[in-house]
Amino acid sequence: MMFSALLEQFQNLSSGSDAFKQLKNQCEAHILSADSHLEKSSLFLIYGFAKNYVLLYEDQGVTAEFSASAKAQLLGYMQQLNDALQSGDKSLVLDALNQVTVEYMQSSRVF
Repeated sequence: MMFSALLEQFQNLSSGSDAFKQLKNQCEAHILSADSHLEKSSLFLIYGFAKNYVLLYEDQGVTAEFSASAKAQLLGYMQQLNDALQSGDKSLVLDALNQVTVEYMQSSRVF
């Protein structure tokens, strides 16, 4: 499953725009070749978050704390989705996609 590999790679990168840019590019590259429609949807959602971060902050001077906080937030979303995808249960994946959406809408929406 590609999603798990992308999660692990993003987790191991330092905080900052380059990490989000790499994640964005990798998600975009793998959306069409993902194993399932739900993995495609998960990749697309994360792609959108990473893309927004890059568009908003690539040329900005952000603090290390801000960047680390944004990365932690995105990693939390990715972990929720990964856990659901690993289960193979479609209803759990749909619930995770909905939960991530709700959590994002209730957040400060930094990306």
